[in-house]
Amino acid sequence: MTKELSMQELLDQQEQLLSSIKVGETIAGTITKINNDEVTVGLNIGFDGVIPVSELNLQKNQEISDVYKVGDEISAVITKVSEKDCTLKLSKLRLDMVADKKELENAHAEHKILTTNVVKTIQRGVFAAYKSVEIFIPISQLNTKFVSDTKEYQDANLEVYIIEFNEKANKIVGSHREVLQERLDQERKARKERIQAEREEQRQKAREERAAQKARVKAEKEALVDSLEVGQKRHGKVTNIVSYGAFIDLGGVEGLAHINNLSWKRVESVEDMLQVGQEVDVYILDANKETGRIGLALKDINNDPWDLIAKEVNVDDIITGKVVRIIEKGAFVEIKEGVEAYLPISHLKEERVANVSSVVNPGDEVTVRVLTFDPSHKRMSVSIKDVNKEPEEDYSEFLNKEEDLGSTIGDLLKGKLDNQ
Repeated sequence: MTKELSMQELLDQQEQLLSSIKVGETIAGTITKINNDEVTVGLNIGFDGVIPVSELNLQKNQEISDVYKVGDEISAVITKVSEKDCTLKLSKLRLDMVADKKELENAHAEHKILTTNVVKTIQRGVFAAYKSVEIFIPISQLNTKFVSDTKEYQDANLEVYIIEFNEKANKIVGSHREVLQERLDQERKARKERIQAEREEQRQKAREERAAQKARVKAEKEALVDSLEVGQKRHGKVTNIVSYGAFIDLGGVEGLAHINNLSWKRVESVEDMLQVGQEVDVYILDANKETGRIGLALKDINNDPWDLIAKEVNVDDIITGKVVRIIEKGAFVEIKEGVEAYLPISHLKEERVANVSSVVNPGDEVTVRVLTFDPSHKRMSVSIKDVNKEPEEDYSEFLNKEEDLGSTIGDLLKGKLDNQ
């Protein structure tokens, strides 16, 4: 039969048990009673624990009944051992602070953003609560802008970085400014990247439009060049004048009218005939579809004065013309508009001529004999001194006859004179 313990033995046993319990230890139990200012926790050591409302780590405006109910399991830190009434004072707050400080330490190491609530303001900054722990936010770390009054931050929820964590010194410092600056930097970067992307998109669109326009223009030019045929008459506009000719736009492609093809007459200067912006009718001389080069003529290629004069003039004909220019070895005589003949210095007079201008000058009307005439190459030479000279007789008709092969020149002349 179990021996019953005496009262003194029970008291000694309780005292011994209480003396083994250390302040600061963590202990677990079950809530057995709840009232307005504390909760009672049944412990498995035969004693009860009491947690005052101030040590329950309740949030602002929370009641005990909002968080706890009888039967809940709860852990807390022993803060006081009362041998008189055999109860333990416990703190849920202190236990939570250990875990919450660990979170803050990790957030500091990992540069992690935490959300806090400002619970107190002073002139130098604010105190903000993160769960069960308060951190200090200096006034310089409240905003990227100057802050003159910290009271405007009372009860505000602020996201912060932990910029200093010293548990031994109980110093935990947060910065809302760094969070704001980081977001500003991110927004600026995102805005810059967006603007760059938009600009690149616009540049790409412009490049594509230019390429498409270039392709359209190229296709139009190729179609225009394909439609050109030598001898065609086209309308165009002078776009540029150079010393050797003029460039003329035919409606998308440019052709060159060389100075020699501006007129059948000699042209000393392109500007004498054309001006930039002037609209003209031209003839197609050449259209190279591979190179895109187009040769043009302002002069009427269908009315070549050399072709016309070929029907009117022959060698030895006596004709008239006007001296248009002189050179050291002769002069050039305009027979008709667009047709010039060369008058050598040796054919100015029977006598030797030292200076062309002593006999003829530009503007002089002269009568000449045609010495040579090659309209296919646009060449003619004339003579003043041979105007009155009798043309040589052509005896080829006699020399070509077989029956006359034995005759002498004298016989032929005699027969010719007898017939007169």
